[in-house]
Amino acid sequence: MAQDDIQAVNPNTADEDQLRQLPGVGPQLAGRIVEGRPYQSADDLRQVQGLGDSVLDDIKPFLAFDAPALESAEDQAPDEKESESSEPSRKSDRNADEERKYPLVLTESKPDRNGIWALLAVAAASVLCSVTLTLSVLAGINGTLDFGRHAALQETRNELIQIRSQFEATQVELEALRGRAEALEGVSGKIVEIETQVGTLQQQIGETLAAVDAMQTEISVVLEETRAQAERVARFQTFLDGLSRLIGQVVTEP
Repeated sequence: MAQDDIQAVNPNTADEDQLRQLPGVGPQLAGRIVEGRPYQSADDLRQVQGLGDSVLDDIKPFLAFDAPALESAEDQAPDEKESESSEPSRKSDRNADEERKYPLVLTESKPDRNGIWALLAVAAASVLCSVTLTLSVLAGINGTLDFGRHAALQETRNELIQIRSQFEATQVELEALRGRAEALEGVSGKIVEIETQVGTLQQQIGETLAAVDAMQTEISVVLEETRAQAERVARFQTFLDGLSRLIGQVVTEP
């Protein structure tokens, strides 16, 4: 919407749709303007969250506020103003005449000490009566003023004794647990040493297994060479056997 088409808006009476016609005012900002009412001037809109100085400068030309009540008072007829101004002067004259006829006599009031002492006496008597009544009630409940004989106090004392015994038993259990914890600490130290030794042994075992693997590889090579050598020896033995048979045949012929 062009700025020339925007009509003047009163932020104290306009709804959100009318406020959204102002430049830079969206739905959320319009709602905050409605919640922050009333406003005396455009500068009061600075308290609205999200309404910056740039937006306020843009919407100031389109804001219209109601005329104050003082302007309407200035529009009254001159006769009414004169009559209103003359009435206070008449009232002041009447008051002055009455003050001359009936002068005001100021008398200093003195505190009534007897009344204060009477109040104190009544308060002391009420406190004394309340204490007496309380002692009488206790005496009627217990049969005596000895608080130690009250059944509730006896039950409380028995409960305290049981709690003390439970506390002592708990202390004994705590001492036993402390001893076990110290023993476990010693065992844990030994376990750490054993774990270290086990780690060393595992490393040595790994090295030994690696050496065994190497030896097995060497043995396999030696066995392969031995098999090949045996085959060569067998072939040579076969050659020797054939040669010996041939020589035998040659020797036996005439």
